[in-house]
Amino acid sequence: MNELDRGETKDLILGIHKSAGLVILLLTLGRGLWRLAHPAPPLPPTMSILQRRLAHATHALLYAVAVAMPITGYIAVAARGRETNFLGVLPVPILVPLDRALAHNAATIHVCSQYALYALVAGHAGAALYHHFVTRDDILRRMWPAFPKRS
Repeated sequence: MNELDRGETKDLILGIHKSAGLVILLLTLGRGLWRLAHPAPPLPPTMSILQRRLAHATHALLYAVAVAMPITGYIAVAARGRETNFLGVLPVPILVPLDRALAHNAATIHVCSQYALYALVAGHAGAALYHHFVTRDDILRRMWPAFPKRS
């Protein structure tokens, strides 16, 4: 997006990007609340303590990044005094002061979070595939209930 010249195309893409971020934030918060009321099934007893801790840490970090990215994106925009219209129609109020340093710091965190998200998603997918193909402990099937259980 930074490579695009200012204009209608860039405004449209930024509007879609901001709306997608707000949707992700709302879905993540909803999913987090749902998860509090509906705990995940227990992990297989064959998993080591280290694997269990890594699984819990990865999930917690995925939630944290999925909340932090939209918030820091919003702060980066709002602290510059730029407006956000959710889905192009609903104005989102500016809840932070105009502050160039705050905007810069939030934008930096927003961009760095992108790479953290890439690493977490790759690690999560890699671990699921490892459990499915190497340890064959039905973790992937547990994550995807429509997947039939092994007999």
